[in-house]
Amino acid sequence: MAQTVMEKPLFTAIQYVYYFLLTNIHFMLANSLFLVAFVFVEMTVQNILLFYLTLLPAGPSLAALYATMGKVIRERDLNPTKDFWSYYKKNFRLSTKYWFIQWTILTVLIVDIYYANQFLPILSPVFLLLFIFSLFILLYAFPIMSRFEVKLKNLFIVSIYAIFRYFKTTLLHITTLISLAIIYYAAPSITIWFCMSTAAFFLMFNMKKPFELMQEELAQK
Repeated sequence: MAQTVMEKPLFTAIQYVYYFLLTNIHFMLANSLFLVAFVFVEMTVQNILLFYLTLLPAGPSLAALYATMGKVIRERDLNPTKDFWSYYKKNFRLSTKYWFIQWTILTVLIVDIYYANQFLPILSPVFLLLFIFSLFILLYAFPIMSRFEVKLKNLFIVSIYAIFRYFKTTLLHITTLISLAIIYYAAPSITIWFCMSTAAFFLMFNMKKPFELMQEELAQK
């Protein structure tokens, strides 16, 4: 039987590009304050307070980004505008609380790394490891938040548990982070903003098996 136009690989590819691009635009609009600072202000530790404040409202948009990409993976369909802002509202309270704590910790660790490098280099690796570990928690927390109803305390516990429980997934997350870092340093820095939905897609794709196992564990309980 001949394929319809909507079943052809080229149409599917164009459709996914549309999903990624439009979701990215909404993500950038939700973080326009930080984006302005990102473009016009040099990213240095001396300006860390500005970047901390402008990125502080980013929690709901990150939750919405992961949730929309999760829907693409599950249903292969998306209304980027409607779904993004629907998930933005749905996860607003929890994502705001979580992001405030996590982003504050990351900012403090950035400052600690900077001053440790200058005055106490022996502590630099410690702060760097804590920073990386906090990033891993972040990479699990938002996907989990987008799929399950969970309290703030349990979100941290489950995210930390998942880092070690799903170690292969953690390694895949690392490759995604490395890819983003390469793009950031090899291309104009603004380019990374147009890769956020694609990165979230791969992170959510990596989480398919962990989500299945989590669902089974929750069903048993």
